[in-house]
Amino acid sequence: MSTLKALNFVALPKDIRNDPVIAKRSKLLRQLEQQRALAVDPLYVHPRQRWVKTEGGSKQLINAPKRVKRWWRDDAAGTSYFVVRYGSRVLELDKGKSAIVFTKPEHLIPIIDTVIAAVKAGEFDKAIAAIERVGQRVPRKAA
Repeated sequence: MSTLKALNFVALPKDIRNDPVIAKRSKLLRQLEQQRALAVDPLYVHPRQRWVKTEGGSKQLINAPKRVKRWWRDDAAGTSYFVVRYGSRVLELDKGKSAIVFTKPEHLIPIIDTVIAAVKAGEFDKAIAAIERVGQRVPRKAA
């Protein structure tokens, strides 16, 4: 046992790879990074790989671009609005408010960077959880 005394023992920390909150955060971060790339280059398409059947019946892995939909839009007055989506649903950022307003196009990238920092800090975890609860089924009463 005297040789083991030279080692430092600690409790094993929780594995964050299996944490659902971290997985949801990383999904939102990937989507925000795509929005940032789309804001920099309006012709941006997200690269992905797909399996397709060839004429011979075998499967082949190909690169198929995926179009990224914009999360911002303009109104007639020249004001622009940025929304944060999780999947197909819009996240509510504040009570009854789901959009971030900006007036100049050059303000979009700093807004996306701020949202990315907030997601990394865990400020969107409650909003994501609220969206997840809305989609759940309500159990039926036993008859």
